[in-house]
Amino acid sequence: MPILLLLLAMLLSSSSSAARPAKRSARRHQQVEAPSAPRDIPVEIAIGPVALIPSPQATFDQPVHIGIELHMAAIIDQALIRRYRSQIPAWARGAASGLKEVRVRPWWLALVPELFVISPAFLNTGMYGGIWRPLGVNLPLVDTPGFSLKLGADVDVVGLFVHSTTLGGGTKTAPSYTVVIRPGVHLGLAAEVPVTSSVRFSAGWSSDLFVPQPFGRGVFEIAPLEDSLWHLGGPFVLVHYRFGLPL
Repeated sequence: MPILLLLLAMLLSSSSSAARPAKRSARRHQQVEAPSAPRDIPVEIAIGPVALIPSPQATFDQPVHIGIELHMAAIIDQALIRRYRSQIPAWARGAASGLKEVRVRPWWLALVPELFVISPAFLNTGMYGGIWRPLGVNLPLVDTPGFSLKLGADVDVVGLFVHSTTLGGGTKTAPSYTVVIRPGVHLGLAAEVPVTSSVRFSAGWSSDLFVPQPFGRGVFEIAPLEDSLWHLGGPFVLVHYRFGLPL
C-alpha cells in the first residue's frame, strides 16, 4: 500500500470532506519530486515468552502456563511522515504532524494470534490455542529517547482447548475437555528500552480477561467465576526488531 493511502486511512474522518482539498492541491503535488531514497516503511516484530497465570480455580490446579507473545506491525512515525511530507495533502499536514507513532496491521496479519498458548499438563491441566487482539490503543505514561512506559488496552478473542484431570470433573482415567471461544479485553503495561536503532527490549505485565467459560461444559455456557476460566496473564519479556520493508 502506498504511504499516502496508508496515512490517509488513519487521518480521514470522512471521505467526502477530503475530496475537495485533495483535488485543489493535486497539481502542486505533481510538481514535487518523490524522495530519492528507497521507498520503505518501518516494520517491527516482537517475540518473547510470557508466564500465564490463570483465574483462581485453575491457579490452584496448575499455577503457571506457557505462552509466547508475537507482535507484528508496520510503524508510521514522525520520521516517515517528514520524509514523505510532500506526498501528504496540505490540508492533512497539520494532523500528520501531531502523530507520534501509529502501528498498522493489515487484515491478513490480524489473523495471526498475538498470544500463542502452548502449555502441556506439567501437573494436571494443559492448554493450547491462541488469543487475537485485532484492535487497541496505547497510552504513553513515560516517553523519553532512552526509556518508555506504555499502558495498552485491546479488544480480544480467545480460542483455547483445555484438558484436565482435576478441573471440570476430570480424573486420571477420564480427563475433562473444555473448548474456550470467548470475547474479552486485554490490558497491559510495558517498559521499553532501546539498544540500537533496530533492536529494543521490553518487559511488563499482560492480562486477557474474557467471558467466563466453565470447565468441562459446553462452549456457550456461563458459570460463576469460581468454576470458570476467565483470565490468562502474567509477566513477559520481548525482543523487538525493526527493519525497513520496500513499498
